[in-house]
Amino acid sequence: MKAFFLSALVCAAAVSSAADLTLSIDTKAPARQAFPHGAPCVGYAADPQAGGEEAAIACRRAGAWLFRTALCDDATLAFCAQYGLRLFVVLDGDQKEVIATLNRLAQSPHKEVVAGLQLGADPAGGADPSMWRKLAAHAARQLPNIPIALPVKDLESPLFVAMGGSMGPVTHLIVDLRDAPAPYEKLERIAGKLRKAPDKSVERLRLWAVGPGRLPGATDEEAAASPALAWQIHWIMSALAVDRTDGVFIERPCRADDFGLAMRHLWAATTGNRSLIGHGEGASSSEAPKAAPKAPAADMELDGDLGMDAIELSDAWTPGPAPVACANVAAGKPGDVEYLVLLAPPVDNDGQRVCLFVVNTAAERVTIHLDVNKSGGNVTSGWRRRLVPDAEKGAMRNSTRERSGKPFAETVEPGEITFMDFRI
Repeated sequence: MKAFFLSALVCAAAVSSAADLTLSIDTKAPARQAFPHGAPCVGYAADPQAGGEEAAIACRRAGAWLFRTALCDDATLAFCAQYGLRLFVVLDGDQKEVIATLNRLAQSPHKEVVAGLQLGADPAGGADPSMWRKLAAHAARQLPNIPIALPVKDLESPLFVAMGGSMGPVTHLIVDLRDAPAPYEKLERIAGKLRKAPDKSVERLRLWAVGPGRLPGATDEEAAASPALAWQIHWIMSALAVDRTDGVFIERPCRADDFGLAMRHLWAATTGNRSLIGHGEGASSSEAPKAAPKAPAADMELDGDLGMDAIELSDAWTPGPAPVACANVAAGKPGDVEYLVLLAPPVDNDGQRVCLFVVNTAAERVTIHLDVNKSGGNVTSGWRRRLVPDAEKGAMRNSTRERSGKPFAETVEPGEITFMDFRI
């Protein structure tokens, strides 16, 4: 395994006018290795509907390659294996039932579709800790190298408290935030407590989040409106910006086709861009704090190969400003431009590849400029994939084009979700 050092996300933003945003990108800054390779970073908290090619196309159209579900019968396993889908299996029932499920999965010719295991279905954590300790150990033996998650709503959930420092093979907490209009502050508080935990089995835990598929309290008409999709992207983006978050599961959105377009672009971007070097919003981002040189590094090497890179996390790591656009949009207020900056491994003789993942919920179009490595915004050609609201069709207009230009300047429309891929 490679080890990476994580300091503050390095990406400063300055708004020079209401319609201009300059992003300062330092490609040599310490990078957070994000988006584990084994499965997509966004999935559905829903049951897959097994079938033939038509059912598989429906999954792809909705952006559903990963499902968090208790459904793992032989037909579902075979369907997912045939069409490249993955399952995050929720283990539920008594001890005998769960052991039978684990044994069946381990013996299945399609066990490679299992991307993770969740210990129980109760996010309030009211289950028996002694039973789940035994079942977690059994799961690790039967399906080695598969991440195992404990469901919680927060770190006061009874099951988490009862298990204390005896997490054993548990690798993740899966945090139920389906009633939360914005995830960042809750996830960051949990991640901060994990970083300071004295027990190694707790300190090394990572996170998945379960989020709502629509604005809390929204009607069907409101949930189908274009601001709801942009809010959903804010939710996913701000959850992934928390340093411990490996993925997000959402309930089925009303705008499944538009959401699926965005997720297909996101999957393409994160497949080739594994390092997260920046996150921010136009109005709330500021210069990232610098880590103290004398701060020791806390080794977070996980026991065994869990299919993801190890991370070294600085004790001096300080989160940047909390994003506010997600909560503002949920409250019916103007949002902002929020972005993630992703970095791909260098390619021989082909430069460094960078991807900007941007959503704009401000009231006006914004022109994005770059300052890369303090040398201006000159970049080589690349691609831009856009989803822009189309009021006449009541859907998102999808377009992909090759982009070029020195210096970099790209305009993002209100409500637009866009991916800009370029080389420097």
